Amino acid sequence: LAQDQLLPLVNAANSTPAAAMAPIYQAALGVVAALALEASPASATLLRISRAPPAELSSFDMGCFMEADPSPLEQGGAKGRSYRGLVSTTVSGRTCQKWSASHPWKEASAMEPSTDAKSKVDEETEMMDWGNGLGNHNYCRNPDSSMGLPWCFTMDPNEGHKKEMCEIPKCPPHPRDFPEEANDLKNEVEATDCECADQLYGSTVTTKDTAVPLSLVDKKQQKGKKPCNCGRSRR
Repeated sequence: LAQDQLLPLVNAANSTPAAAMAPIYQAALGVVAALALEASPASATLLRISRAPPAELSSFDMGCFMEADPSPLEQGGAKGRSYRGLVSTTVSGRTCQKWSASHPWKEASAMEPSTDAKSKVDEETEMMDWGNGLGNHNYCRNPDSSMGLPWCFTMDPNEGHKKEMCEIPKCPPHPRDFPEEANDLKNEVEATDCECADQLYGSTVTTKDTAVPLSLVDKKQQKGKKPCNCGRSRR
């Protein structure tokens, strides 16, 4: 499109009665809009980006939600209230409204944010009291525990789609505690209490034969002593 394409429209407007001006004005506005987009590639790029679907989240960014508090050391996080993932669309694909915004739904900004709080139980243990996770973002949350999983207000002004649940997987009910499992295994194989090494192979601090026959070990166990794992074959 060039400037000489716009001039005939302007000349026609100057020689046309007012009643017939509307179609000419509309045509002129269309040409001006096309020229603006052509003159500004960045504007066209922004327009394409705004229409593009949101990027797919990784499983790490999506996260999962807890149906119930997983530990007595956590409270207030059931039904996904402790969810802090980055999902920002609902099960229907609608975009979530920012919790700090009042349009299209003013109820979102009316909710007061509350922070997560940790408190010391003892020197090694902490208690987590979950807040509602709200802030200047549009991520799915369950601030009032009103649904069984995280949700949000949508950008759809239709009352029927005011609030919708989000498609977020549930967390395992009892996630494995690997450090604790390692500690349990360590305690299981240690021979400190039953002194298996001395019983089976003799003392390491003398040259005298102090080994105990396995038959005697079994008798010792029968007298109420702690069973000795060293005398058992491990699978």
